[in-house]
Amino acid sequence: MTDLNLCQECFLDPKALVSKLHQCGFKAIWMLDPGIKKEKGYFVYDSGSENDVWIQKADGRPFVGEVWPGPCVFPDFTQAKTRTWWANLVKDFVSNGVDGIWNDMNEPAVFKVVTKTMPESNIHRGDAILGGCQNHLHYHNVYGMLMARSTYEGMKLANQDKRPFVLTRAGFIGSQRYAATWTGDNLSNWEHLHMSISMVLQLTGNFNDCKVNSPLNMIE
Repeated sequence: MTDLNLCQECFLDPKALVSKLHQCGFKAIWMLDPGIKKEKGYFVYDSGSENDVWIQKADGRPFVGEVWPGPCVFPDFTQAKTRTWWANLVKDFVSNGVDGIWNDMNEPAVFKVVTKTMPESNIHRGDAILGGCQNHLHYHNVYGMLMARSTYEGMKLANQDKRPFVLTRAGFIGSQRYAATWTGDNLSNWEHLHMSISMVLQLTGNFNDCKVNSPLNMIE
């Protein structure tokens, strides 16, 4: 499950499934990706369109990129209203008994393009404190962190007394306040071993540099 939607044929009773896992001593960590299937009638797509939360192309229309569900639109987490919208969806999502959320593909990843992400010319209508309306090049590095923050806040809405567990693939300085970070899929070969060194050092930097004076660390 990657976009807040459960296959009704595969998961007839999600709460019962999670309850059974708990009885067996397991925790349920469910995955959420930012790509939302572009399909009228799908409640998340309809709600997001109604609230005007999608990242736009340079011409002002919602950007559509292909990910696991097929053609998808992407929430603009640089806007407070989008973060609130997402947090409320997460709150309802975890009511199934979910113990944690795994944010994946949140660089954001896009299939069938050379860059493996969305065009730098896409438009984010960001909050003034973050820099306001800017292209994707300006906000790319913080997109994953802002999604993780929104997910964290949604889990807090669901249960104020429980510390949220959020795992994110993409992050930035300050991400450790909202989520743990993983380095993505890897293979047992020398190339990936070499890549892992800089990745792990970067993860260490996230924890050591959390007090950098950045507008992103002043978001309330």
